[in-house]
Amino acid sequence: MLVSNKISRTLEGPYRFIGFYFVFVGAISLFEQAWIIFSIHSVLGWFLLGSYSGVDIDTEKQLFRSFNMWFGIIKTGKWEPINKFIGLTLVSMNKVYSLYSRSNRNSTSGRKEFRVYFVNKRKRPAVAVKTCKTNDEAQRCMDELAIWLHLPVYSTKH
Repeated sequence: MLVSNKISRTLEGPYRFIGFYFVFVGAISLFEQAWIIFSIHSVLGWFLLGSYSGVDIDTEKQLFRSFNMWFGIIKTGKWEPINKFIGLTLVSMNKVYSLYSRSNRNSTSGRKEFRVYFVNKRKRPAVAVKTCKTNDEAQRCMDELAIWLHLPVYSTKH
């Protein structure tokens, strides 16, 4: 069985806003029949909004692939054996985005996310396998992967 998980966007934060801006300008230039501006802005917007990274896991062949999906259609990555990892672990992360103004004031926003990682032989999280919004969902996904891949589950030190 092939499991495909999206880990994160290649460019996040303000780049998503810029991607929407390029799409908006491309749509206006299409209306005005400015074909060169339309094509440049459409390609840039498509790249910024469609690119992301992820992991494919083949449970039958015991292989995984960390990949980058460019433009939402071109997948690049190399298949590697899972047996170079000794288990799975769950790590909670705080993603924080900060925006600084010209007057040196900042606006900070954040969110908590939970990631399932492969554990390397030094017992450290190595490759992100799954990103979840809640701890319960991440725990359930990690347990399923541990059963499918026949890997033990390690707890992290807090």
